[in-house]
Amino acid sequence: MASDVRIDFPGRLNGFACDVAAMAERSVKDSNGRWRYQDVEFVAEVISKDTAANDYGSKKLAYALAEVPVHLIADPYEGLCRIYTQPHDGDYATETKAHFGDPLDLTHTVVDLTLKTDEFPRD
Repeated sequence: MASDVRIDFPGRLNGFACDVAAMAERSVKDSNGRWRYQDVEFVAEVISKDTAANDYGSKKLAYALAEVPVHLIADPYEGLCRIYTQPHDGDYATETKAHFGDPLDLTHTVVDLTLKTDEFPRD
């Protein structure tokens, strides 16, 4: 059974289907049957050559504007993860980098876990 994975983030034409999104326990769908951006606690994007500009640009800014607390971009070309936290005024105040193979400590965030990256594929 397919489900609607589109989330309408603030801004013009910012309806995105994230690669991974974690919703708050309290989450409810809106009157159109879509998840509310206000309930998103974590978003992850894995870039491709065709989507990199969008993932690092408009999507990142839309997630910050929506005040998504934790945004992760995994870049298989660089073998690097970028973790953005502390959304403020339409951008993220903090960027942390971690190389594939290093654990991502997200225990200080709402995600509250450590993510292993040793098996993340490289392109």
